[in-house]
Amino acid sequence: MAQRNTAARSLRWHVLSGFVVVLALVAGVGGWAAYASISGAVIASGSIVVETSIKKVQHKEGGIVGEIRVKEGQRVKAADLLLRLDDTLTRANLAILSKQLDELVARKARLEAERDKADKISFPDDLVKRAKLEPDVADALKGERTLFKARRETMAGQKAQLSERIGQLNDEIAGLDAQRKAKVEESTFITEELSGLDGLFEKGHVTKNRIMSLRREATRLEGQRGQFVSSIARSKGQIAETKLQMTQIDQNNLTEVVRELRETSARIIELNERRIAALDLLKRVEIRAPRAGFVHQLNVHTVGGVIAPGETVMLIVPEADQLVVEARVSPTDIDQVSIGQAAAIRMPAFNQRTTPELSAKVTTISADLTRDEATGLSFYVTRLKLDPNELDKLEGKPLVPGMPSEVYIQTGARTALSYLVKPFSDHLQRVFREE
Repeated sequence: MAQRNTAARSLRWHVLSGFVVVLALVAGVGGWAAYASISGAVIASGSIVVETSIKKVQHKEGGIVGEIRVKEGQRVKAADLLLRLDDTLTRANLAILSKQLDELVARKARLEAERDKADKISFPDDLVKRAKLEPDVADALKGERTLFKARRETMAGQKAQLSERIGQLNDEIAGLDAQRKAKVEESTFITEELSGLDGLFEKGHVTKNRIMSLRREATRLEGQRGQFVSSIARSKGQIAETKLQMTQIDQNNLTEVVRELRETSARIIELNERRIAALDLLKRVEIRAPRAGFVHQLNVHTVGGVIAPGETVMLIVPEADQLVVEARVSPTDIDQVSIGQAAAIRMPAFNQRTTPELSAKVTTISADLTRDEATGLSFYVTRLKLDPNELDKLEGKPLVPGMPSEVYIQTGARTALSYLVKPFSDHLQRVFREE
């Protein structure tokens, strides 16, 4: 009996001791969870990039490769020649445009001389100087001078013919007027003769037939005089018409010259623009480095190969740019990230036991989501700048663009209890908001 009581007391003691231990443990853990602060972090994957980004080398129009001056991994300086496109077609097109432009400028000078009725053509000084060295320019000037002379001679010939016609009409008028005067004078004589015969006719010394014959002759002469007057008027009308034709020659020529001058000026403007474009294209047959760095992903290896318009020929990785970390932050975590926020960077490529975390700060956050077409995932591009002295921790291990990294962007400290309670509180809020 005594032995049974001792066992019961021992059991109660162990139960009580266990309860006390459990209570102490719960109280201790609860107190720690309620008051102990744990630093939070937004975790994101990232990679090392250059601060100003890798430079794409492209060509707008593309073309045939004429010469390759670099190789993969080669270091280049800013404006170094990377490769040259074949410029045969470009130079041929530029030569054609230049020749057409020279001809049009010469034609414009000739048309201006014709418009102003100048004695000779005043060509631009540039054309005159080049004509001494360039046969094509000399031929263009010679052709316009010849045409200028021929057109002047043609107009002068037309006017000379009309002037000669006017002279002939004036001579004809003079002859008709002389005949008219003769008829007037002859008519005057007959009139005087009739006056003298009227008295003799009354006395019977002259027959009536004689009187009538003279009167008929006077009438005939008056009719002839009228014909001469009409012919003179007609000839004067022809002179006026011929003079109008002479004026019309000048007017028609001026109208034609002004029209040609307007068309030529418009054509010169068009060809000038095309020539500027051709010169720009000729300058761009030489593809040069946008800045100093290293050639990467060289896609051209064959002289005579074709580069498509806008094709990326190669990449230039800048050598002097600072390396930064570019992280992909989930849209659900972006509200916890802000510029200036501290972060820790880990490099999976290095031995984690010997390589420490690197300190960095958030410098930029993209304004909107970026979508990865390969994975379909959306994220905010966030850049972090390493503290200047952090690279010393790597002990000579190099950081290169493209190297993967793990980013831990530090958030505000929270108690352990809040981490445990938050999922339940969030769930309860959603439950109570449901209808």
